[in-house]
Amino acid sequence: MKPKIKLSQSGASLFGFAIYISIVSMLTFGLTSALNRVQGRAETITMEADLANMRWELRELWVHRNATGQSFSAGEIENLNPLLLLGGRPNNYSGEFAEAPAGVRSVWYFDTKAKRLVYVFSDGRQIRYRLTSTAKLNRASQGAMGGVDLAPD
Repeated sequence: MKPKIKLSQSGASLFGFAIYISIVSMLTFGLTSALNRVQGRAETITMEADLANMRWELRELWVHRNATGQSFSAGEIENLNPLLLLGGRPNNYSGEFAEAPAGVRSVWYFDTKAKRLVYVFSDGRQIRYRLTSTAKLNRASQGAMGGVDLAPD
């Protein structure tokens, strides 16, 4: 003889399944949101590390040039792509462009119109830096001892 299935039992299990699915959906949404925030923060940290490396290399170049009697003139560095002075470039450097390269994210490029080094974040935001003499700055970056710096615009 077949056991009889009660309708209330099957309805209760469907309701429980719906609750389970909604809880899993909310947890997945929360986890995805947190993951996006962490990814954005990791991108910012990577960009800041690239910037710090470029600044230190510029300081090293400034010290070397001053030690050998070849100091920078203000006009020499004002509109120059700072990456032309450096021995290495960030892995995500795209090159020199008159405007932001289409469809690229998380990259550095040099804006030839504005004469600025630009970082494009994955969400489309941009941050711009100019190569300048620290004598012209009200406040230089940490570790600046004189000479040249990448100042934010």
